[in-house]
Amino acid sequence: MAGIRNVKDYSLDNLSLLTPIGVYDVRLLMNELSYQEDLYTSTVHGYLMLTESGSWAELFNLTGNEFIRFTLNKDGNSQNGKLGEVIDKTFRVYKMDKRKLSGNMYTEAYYLYFCSEEMLLSEQYKVSKAYTNQNISSIVYDVCTSFLGISENKLNIDPTYGVYNFVIPNLKPFDAINWLSTYARPMAPVPGADMVFFENKNGFNFSSLQNLMDGPNVVRYDKYTYDPKNTSTRDLQEQALNVTTYEIMGSYDALGAINSGVFANQLISVDILTRNRKVTKFDYLDYWNNQPSLGANPYPITNNYKNRFGDQMNQTSESVLKLIFTNYDDANNPTVQANPNSVAPNIFAETYVPYRTAQLPLANYTRVRLSVPGDPNLTVGYVIDFQLLSKNPSPDQKKPDAFYSGFYLITAVRHLITQNEYKTVMEVAKDSVQTQYADINTNSTLNQSVVKQ
Repeated sequence: MAGIRNVKDYSLDNLSLLTPIGVYDVRLLMNELSYQEDLYTSTVHGYLMLTESGSWAELFNLTGNEFIRFTLNKDGNSQNGKLGEVIDKTFRVYKMDKRKLSGNMYTEAYYLYFCSEEMLLSEQYKVSKAYTNQNISSIVYDVCTSFLGISENKLNIDPTYGVYNFVIPNLKPFDAINWLSTYARPMAPVPGADMVFFENKNGFNFSSLQNLMDGPNVVRYDKYTYDPKNTSTRDLQEQALNVTTYEIMGSYDALGAINSGVFANQLISVDILTRNRKVTKFDYLDYWNNQPSLGANPYPITNNYKNRFGDQMNQTSESVLKLIFTNYDDANNPTVQANPNSVAPNIFAETYVPYRTAQLPLANYTRVRLSVPGDPNLTVGYVIDFQLLSKNPSPDQKKPDAFYSGFYLITAVRHLITQNEYKTVMEVAKDSVQTQYADINTNSTLNQSVVKQ
């Protein structure tokens, strides 16, 4: 961390506003800069708050067709810093808001909201195109390059399993990709249908949540610890990896999990050609034994509790029931990419509907918001190790919390910069625990009297 003396230090090497009348350096006008990424949002976005008394809002000729470029560097030396240590991106300004007097009668403050140019392009054009015998990753690639003009070096698209015949019915490009994502299945041996499309500092990504958590290209960034000891006793590296504040946004929610189909759900699929039906049940514990997850030895997020009828939560699939029309019986050949005797390739609804119903909320079952010293290398899709020290032992034992410590996937990042400091706020999530929850003795007198009363 050469070049900085305090973990709040940063180097804003460039903050330029490209206007119809020229390019202006607005670093001295900046009051606050916020850059945000989200795993479930198609593009990066943010805002720039300016404070000035020179009528720049008028002189800039702002119309919503401007661009902002900024280069954020932690090391103070963007030429010799580590790979990925710099955020250097250009955004489209689409709105000015909250313009008002600030401080005195001649000073104004206002916000310039920006996003990736691809967001505006997606709103301007529609995709109306037929794709025959193609996998979904290829279709996503074509939509990105042909309809949004995204260069190949900005795309990171995981391969998907299965070939399909799709007609995209006049949808906006990002809407088309999100629609395709619901059908997409990652390549074996990863089970389910948990593909997501998002932009981070490295470009646009179409990836499986399981591959992001524990795939061959998983990025395990660093270990962060909440340890509220005196910062004067730490070196810079230790301070940089110390969590300043945390908030557990979501832990367990048994009722919500039942209603969203996390532990169990059921699909009734009807083949309209052969008039046969098929029932597919999703069982969380059965799925758990066949899927990659965060951490070396993760454990499920529930125990063996049985209700008064003797059922565990993963055994009541009728709690979430869905109906869909498919071609499973006509295609009827799930062991190959497509059945040549079928009128259309199998869309595998029996996989993507029950699995995706459970996988998306499951991946976010435990959510924590962390505030750490600013680090431009933190981006969505990376994995961090968060050690929350337990309040149970004495402070000198430094024992991690049994259930909330462990590996987390970064699902949202906000880099917040002011004239005085730089901090990063992360939302992280996980689908498992590092310590197994205690099982319940279902035959005990206490359990019998409480559960079955």
